Amino acid sequence: MTYPAFFDDVEPIDTVDPLADILGAVENGRITYTYLDMVKFAGHSCPTVAGAWLMTKIGLAKIYGDDLPVRGNVKVEIREALDEGVAGVIGSCIGLVTGAANEGGFKGLGGRMARNNRLVFGVEMGAEVRLTRLDNAAHVEMSYNPSLVPGNPEMQPLMQKVMQGVATPEEKRKFGELWQERVKKILLEVPAEELVICS
Repeated sequence: MTYPAFFDDVEPIDTVDPLADILGAVENGRITYTYLDMVKFAGHSCPTVAGAWLMTKIGLAKIYGDDLPVRGNVKVEIREALDEGVAGVIGSCIGLVTGAANEGGFKGLGGRMARNNRLVFGVEMGAEVRLTRLDNAAHVEMSYNPSLVPGNPEMQPLMQKVMQGVATPEEKRKFGELWQERVKKILLEVPAEELVICS
């Protein structure tokens, strides 16, 4: 599988998942997620997926400090409704790492380690996303502003050609490169605290 090399330069997120430990899926429940994992889950890499990654990483660091984040112990709330904008993509991507799922998620073992009803949309709040620890109620609210990293001006006309199916192979390749160039800047070249505002 070939993908942009910068994916591997994005710092991973380490978690511990008690359910994975109990069921023998992962030794000691230690699971490390990479940006490539999120790309595979979403099926693409874009500013929205990059923002979900940054909010997940920053949010977990805020509510867990130096402790290892516990997968399945975090409630994720999204201000927008599920069918509004890119809310579903953001929620799903954050849920990948945190384990938070909607009502269709895993219902637990003997009433413990459930994942369902921990990803909620259409929640009134000042920010866009809220992460809350379920064991101590520590929480953080975040808003993401990718407009601080504008796309290359060449992208728009190239995107039109690609979408119309008239782009040459070279134009298609160029569009993809420029698209990922913006994602790289978001993830690696602009300070995360400028893109993700916490409250």
